[in-house]
Amino acid sequence: MQDSNTPAPADSVNAQPIPQGKDRDQRREDILNAARGFFVEKGYESTTMAEIADAASLAVGTLYKFFKDKHDLYQTLVAEMVREFEQHSLVALSEPPGDEIAQLHRYIDVGSELFVKHLPIIRVYYSETGAAFLFATAGLEGEAFLSHERMVAALEETFRRGIGNGVFIDLEPAALAMALEGVHNAFLTALVRDPQCYTPEQIASFTKRIFFDTVLRK
Repeated sequence: MQDSNTPAPADSVNAQPIPQGKDRDQRREDILNAARGFFVEKGYESTTMAEIADAASLAVGTLYKFFKDKHDLYQTLVAEMVREFEQHSLVALSEPPGDEIAQLHRYIDVGSELFVKHLPIIRVYYSETGAAFLFATAGLEGEAFLSHERMVAALEETFRRGIGNGVFIDLEPAALAMALEGVHNAFLTALVRDPQCYTPEQIASFTKRIFFDTVLRK
């Protein structure tokens, strides 16, 4: 049996022609949905490309025309998830204009909600990236890592504005961003071990109470 982590062999006689336009996009989405289901149900290591291809009604050779190997497919799932975090987080940090506290509150709310929404695949990510329990971004690659960096930059800029407006204590914006992420991620990570331990609302509330009691100017 071919190792599902290696590229397809040159002989892909069963490969089907790749559809174009919307059909190609739908086929790609079918593959990602199938892979997500198997990774969540069986784990990354136990899932084969053959199973994913079969679930997506494709020949294995065709699957390799979309993704070079299982790792590429997995990282695409992670990148799309992180991109959703980025999109919603950047909106949260821009509205309402001029109110940094409200922006950060919404940022925390959005992050908590999305983490729970994606918890099944996030648990796969933590399983495959043991260091994530200490450093949440340890397993991010390529575009996923860049998405995270853009979120951090926007978060730091929000703190920079708040410091300038006399809202937050005068610390380095990067330090404040790191502190907020540390408190928030501590609660989020607890869900990886026990999905029932907190609700998104509880996580957001606890994070805000612990963090803002420390960083707001009195």
